[in-house]
Amino acid sequence: MQLRRPTDRLAGCVWFPRLVDKAKHHLAGSLAPEFVRPFCHPLATDGVFLDHFGIEKNEFLGAVADSNGSDEFVEEWFRRLAQHTPEKVNAWNEMAPNIGKEGFPVRRGFLWVLKEYYGGAAPDPRVDSAFTAIAYDEGFIDDLPHCEA
Repeated sequence: MQLRRPTDRLAGCVWFPRLVDKAKHHLAGSLAPEFVRPFCHPLATDGVFLDHFGIEKNEFLGAVADSNGSDEFVEEWFRRLAQHTPEKVNAWNEMAPNIGKEGFPVRRGFLWVLKEYYGGAAPDPRVDSAFTAIAYDEGFIDDLPHCEA
């Protein structure tokens, strides 16, 4: 299952295209098993995104279902939301790459991932957040501008 990178943008927001991809797979019944439990969970990045923008899971899934696979439809739906403001988008884009780091949302979940999937320690010193863990797992950590070898 190919998902867009966490740093890709839709409606100006990082993570949003990846969440849309997961929603499309969820609706089709093809969401990979490792994504089922954290999908839109309040203590995972998806849930933090939805909470940040004040969106209910079913409202979001309805928009994706109505889109017939069109990113443009979902993007336009999202941009029409009252809570989609430049300030909210900027705040999200600044916070999101830090999710899982000390002092940011999902810290406990990130520590659990380190324990469950990596034996308790990051597999690479650059893996310090949800975004960098995904980049490491999906083989593009060297492409992230904020990561230094």
